[in-house]
Formats: sequence, structure tokens, C-alpha cells
Amino acid sequence: MFRHAIAPTRFFTQISNDIIRHPRLSSDAKCLLMWQLSLPPGADEPLSESARRAGIKKTAFGRAKGELKA
Repeated sequence: MFRHAIAPTRFFTQISNDIIRHPRLSSDAKCLLMWQLSLPPGADEPLSESARRAGIKKTAFGRAKGELKA
């Protein structure tokens, strides 16, 4: 099967399959990472703010942050 897609010019972020399928990252860690990767160049948003905006609670944020550090 042939697949071809043209990426939109705005509001689009490509995420590697390695991130999506990473066996040791929880969905919250992946969400937090994708949120940070989707920020515009030069944006300086702390992880805690991204977690709040993404709806990740305090305990889950701590766990996700630890997973991303590891």
C-alpha cells in the first residue's frame, strides 16, 4: 500500500515512532514530551506549566518527569 501525506504548514508536529512506541514511557510522559516538542521555536515554557495545560496532575507529572529524565 502506498501512503503519501503532505504535512500541514501550521499547527503540526511530527513525532518519531520511537517515542510513540517507547516501552518504558507512560502515556503521561509521552504527552508531556509531545507537548514540549510542539511548542514554537524559542518558547521557554517549564515542564510544570506544560503538564498543567495538558491536564496532567501533580503526582503523574512527577512520575512522567522521572521517566523522561531516565
